[in-house]
Amino acid sequence: MGPTAIDHRVRDPNRKRACHECDLLLDKGIAPPGDKLSCPRCGATIHRNPSHSVHYTAALSITGLVLFVPAVSLPLLHFSILALGAENTLFNGVHSLLGAGFVWLASLVLFCSVLAPLGKFLLLTFVSIGCHFRTLDGPVTGAVRWYQHLKDWGMLDVYLLGLLVALVKMEDLGKLVVEPGFYCFCALMVVSNLSMLAFDQQSIWNRMERRRRVALPAAEGGEVG
Repeated sequence: MGPTAIDHRVRDPNRKRACHECDLLLDKGIAPPGDKLSCPRCGATIHRNPSHSVHYTAALSITGLVLFVPAVSLPLLHFSILALGAENTLFNGVHSLLGAGFVWLASLVLFCSVLAPLGKFLLLTFVSIGCHFRTLDGPVTGAVRWYQHLKDWGMLDVYLLGLLVALVKMEDLGKLVVEPGFYCFCALMVVSNLSMLAFDQQSIWNRMERRRRVALPAAEGGEVG
């Protein structure tokens, strides 16, 4: 089965879908626009179809890209004991792990806390803007697939949990000051989660399918003429 057949099957609103919790087979697998589809047996949410998903995703992903710069460049915490002090950023933590010889751990932290979130925002921005142009249907389809592989690797919440543990554990050892980068990082994590909730790939497929159906009669009319 080729990619065209797969895409057609995904876009079909009458395609049956099994509940991921209780395996109940539902007659329709796509929720109406602005609504959600819930399992009548266990109540689990099967599919969300938020209104204006593409526009919300574009706004949130661009906001994430703007917040990404101060979140990774500005200091997160400043810890000082007597006259000694040090500022901590995302890259400082990676550099410290590399200096200690933990190459694989430093690479994992760099990928999960910097590269994967940045890649997610870039892919969502490209998908939400590129889906408006027919010439980008192929690259947009590939970007959606890459996003599905990458979305679970962005672990900003895990890094934030580590920062909160540092705040609690190190507060009694010295003076710990929260820097502006920490607030930008928190905002970045919130925007990242909201963009994942707002993004609905079915909206992308539906938009591309509608454009294809409009262009097909026009092309056939041109050939007849």
